[in-house]
Amino acid sequence: MEKNDRDEKFLKIQMILAVIPTFVTQLIAFYRIKKLAYGIIIEIIIFFVDLVIQMSISWPFGMIIALPVSVLIPLYYVRKWTLEFDRTKSVF
Repeated sequence: MEKNDRDEKFLKIQMILAVIPTFVTQLIAFYRIKKLAYGIIIEIIIFFVDLVIQMSISWPFGMIIALPVSVLIPLYYVRKWTLEFDRTKSVF
């Protein structure tokens, strides 16, 4: 398996872990790229943002807004940091 194929496979696995809307799988994705501390901070902030959204907006509409927030923000950072992680691995 070529290095490029391994990097693409790693990125795909990271994206799958980040898309699942549970903080455990998202933290696993952050852990694998050595950004666990940042991941925990992001998850705590997202938790409180989701809580505020769901407390201020009634049931179905609050969830419709909160779910994309809780998935897309970690997805963005996992993708960004995974690409950086792959670049630093290829240097060594």
